[in-house]
Amino acid sequence: MSCFSSEPEGMTGETPKTPLKWQQEAFNNKFVELYPNFWSISYKHHPGSQKMMPIINNKQYAFRVKGADGTEELLLFGVPGKGTLNDQEPAKIAMAFADSLGLPIKRLICQGGMHMLYLNDWLEQMPSVTLYIPGDRIPFVPTGKAAVVKFGRGRIVDLPKHGFPELQGTIEFLHFQGLKVHADIPQPSEGAKHLSVWSLPALAVKLKPVDPHDEVFAYHPASGLMIGADCVAWHFTKGTSVPFMFKLTGNKAGFLCCNDASVMAIRDKALLEADCNWIL
Repeated sequence: MSCFSSEPEGMTGETPKTPLKWQQEAFNNKFVELYPNFWSISYKHHPGSQKMMPIINNKQYAFRVKGADGTEELLLFGVPGKGTLNDQEPAKIAMAFADSLGLPIKRLICQGGMHMLYLNDWLEQMPSVTLYIPGDRIPFVPTGKAAVVKFGRGRIVDLPKHGFPELQGTIEFLHFQGLKVHADIPQPSEGAKHLSVWSLPALAVKLKPVDPHDEVFAYHPASGLMIGADCVAWHFTKGTSVPFMFKLTGNKAGFLCCNDASVMAIRDKALLEADCNWIL
């Protein structure tokens, strides 16, 4: 999960009084406070659990919020997995952190798209949590479909288009839609083989936009931070070297959007434009 700054309509553009404390982040199984009542935790991750992919910072965010009933809770955004690079279960770490704050975890938000590998882990370990997920792609992803069958639509709920009304001004969400991307590709954590240089030509053939692609953006008004997953593309600043595997999936330095229409394409132009306008 990545992040970038944005200034929605009505923002002053002033620097937040309390800067975000990104320098505190480390791969140490600890939540760090970036801003009052706003935390993050970092996990090492090979995208798609593929060893050929670079190791990235797979973040999860936590927010102290008040629910519709006025009681406080810890809301989690992101569903990272232990994978092969981390020595502890993220769900257990999150529960321990919530206990240290004296807060219940009632809502867990999956950023959607290609982030459904570990839904079972979270739902099994947090039996009282409701998982909110953008609903366009989940029917096309085996792990997502399996979670729905196992836990039912009582626990896996479609995220409202603009998040939760009672959280406006605290943490705001957008179900980002309008794109299509390649069909789901089984990953090593699902029993598939790891990619090799010999299998890349066959992979390239599969990277054709055919299925809906939707994810979640989050906006934190107090800090002016916009949080995105890979709804549009990975972001590499201009002049940086883009790893080959990211080039393969249409990424280019200096762009916030996929640079290859054969990898990601527009599914619904009007819907896409409306969502982009909300972000900008």
